[in-house]
Amino acid sequence: MIPGLIPQKDGSFAISIELPEGKISASILRVLTKLAEEGAFVHPTTAQKIMILGLSENKARQALQALEACGARIRKSGRSLQPRTCVGLPYCKLALQETFPLAQAIYEAFPEEELPHKFKIGVSGCPACCSWANVLDLGFVGVRDGFKVYIGGKGGYRPKEGLFLTKVHTTEEALSLTRKILDLFKARGQKKKRFHTVISRMTPEELRKTLGLNTT
Repeated sequence: MIPGLIPQKDGSFAISIELPEGKISASILRVLTKLAEEGAFVHPTTAQKIMILGLSENKARQALQALEACGARIRKSGRSLQPRTCVGLPYCKLALQETFPLAQAIYEAFPEEELPHKFKIGVSGCPACCSWANVLDLGFVGVRDGFKVYIGGKGGYRPKEGLFLTKVHTTEEALSLTRKILDLFKARGQKKKRFHTVISRMTPEELRKTLGLNTT
């Protein structure tokens, strides 16, 4: 199977485009328009990706080649960590922080992570959390002097708000903390169990000590 082509139950194929900054170029839009005109189903997903559905194998191969040629980031494994991101500064009147630089940095820093289960990241420019950053496995919520960090949230049948962990002030701090959190999930996580099951077995003091944070 060609990486990037996703077999579907009905025998067709799909392609998923990752959008770490939530932005899409004119050249990619032109390819998507052509595919839609030819009968494909173009679906913007709730995870801030675009899926092209209903492709034959031959059409999917052609579409994959055309999309990669115009710079589309094709999802080729379940190991990348594309944050869900709102527009942030300077576009949103409520935003307190830029979101695109941090989201892009996270996407590039962690391209291949073998984790026990799915792990969702969000970046929000303000506490309104349009990107759901406060209810994901790891969320960065913009405040005036940086980002509040929330961990262990989830959606699903039993939604759970994330636990406030700390605050970061730079992209470097955010990436360093993300690395520690992912390593904790790898070390203590279980297959098909979300990250909140890891931190639910730890006291706040143990959690912060394990992540190298100030416990005072």
